[in-house]
Amino acid sequence: MHVCHCQRSFGSEAGLMQHQTDKHGSTTPLNNVNLQPTPVNPRANVRGRRSPREARMWRGLRSLAPAQIIDPAVLEPSAMPVSSTTRPELVCSYNWQGSAGFHVPGHAPLWKDLALPITLPKDNRNSSARVLAWQISQYPFQQVFQAAELMSPGFRFSDVDVVVTRNSLRKLLDLCARRSQQSFRVTVSVVNGTLFVEQYDSAFMAFQSAGWGHSFERAFTAFPPGLEASTSHDRFLCYPIGGLNCVVGFEVDACYRERDGNGSGEGATVDDTLKTMRAGMDALALGNPSAPQAASPSSITPKERAMPQSTAAEIKSSGGKSRTGISAYLPQLWFGRTPWLIVGSHNEGTVTQIRITNVEDSFARWEADHQGELRRLAALLAELRDAVGRHGGRGCAVIYDKDAGTRVVAVHPLAQGVAAIPEDVRGRFWD
Repeated sequence: MHVCHCQRSFGSEAGLMQHQTDKHGSTTPLNNVNLQPTPVNPRANVRGRRSPREARMWRGLRSLAPAQIIDPAVLEPSAMPVSSTTRPELVCSYNWQGSAGFHVPGHAPLWKDLALPITLPKDNRNSSARVLAWQISQYPFQQVFQAAELMSPGFRFSDVDVVVTRNSLRKLLDLCARRSQQSFRVTVSVVNGTLFVEQYDSAFMAFQSAGWGHSFERAFTAFPPGLEASTSHDRFLCYPIGGLNCVVGFEVDACYRERDGNGSGEGATVDDTLKTMRAGMDALALGNPSAPQAASPSSITPKERAMPQSTAAEIKSSGGKSRTGISAYLPQLWFGRTPWLIVGSHNEGTVTQIRITNVEDSFARWEADHQGELRRLAALLAELRDAVGRHGGRGCAVIYDKDAGTRVVAVHPLAQGVAAIPEDVRGRFWD
């Protein structure tokens, strides 16, 4: 248990923090409050020790007492509407290629039409390729700037308010909407007025699925020739969220192209798509570099055309008789401006049906229905930028603890400051 100096007991550290905040004010620095938490998580009493996730949530903080508590419910929502009508700008894209670095601009795996039914093997629980990709560099966003320098040399981050991943935006949106979710932590820092929100969880959350989702993706997609060693295709788009200009990163599951003149919704074959790609790009020429100390492009094809965002597809699998509606996937699709949703229905791994839907027309209705929480998200991002700025911009942990029983985030300065990008990058991308 966690005990305050007033002798009240709380089930979590964050609960104790919130109690102290209620007593001393939400914007008052709490570092001097006499906290006496015992180093035992209540749930650890059952297992005998903290889970790795619970232990890591509170690692590296300057103090268990937060410098600031932010409640999205009391923030003034952004006065500017949040809309997807502005066409997003592609800042960069690349393919992770394991320890060998990444390829610019890369390409998402191509969708394949396969005869149904088809039976898939169950996913491998121990797959960790995606985790290793984020661990290549001590600067998680370094490859974004390396790729942007090649693909968008005129792009300036002086005009960018926030650099963030789709995953982090979805977590913060759920918080603003007061939807139930797991505890999470993100690392935030400010560079020349630009807020960077880093996926802290991604560095240690290995793949835990016990279903068939990844097997479904592997069976029905294939990376283009020369990119077969890729583990993922990532891209970063620039678009506004309220009054904030945001660069948002995400992974694209597949490239899907409709057949010309075919309204049936069936996709073009891999051979069809490759012919289209080869018509407008040079052949790929990949090197064979050794594993780098920091993320670096293993190969670059400047004349290669970047994959059009209009062909980006999200792949999902649905088991049993349940049929998940499109609305459940719209937050992910909206933040990634992903127009295509491909859902495979299966029974214990045997795929019997595939539904391919263009969801772009659903974006306007979804953002209208969720306008309040989207505007509050914009306000929360602005508040986080201000909070980190008050601590020199060098790095804070933003923690949401569901066990605290409140829908707030705690801002903790880190014991050791972190930088989102190397020093030499700053002068090249900010005026």
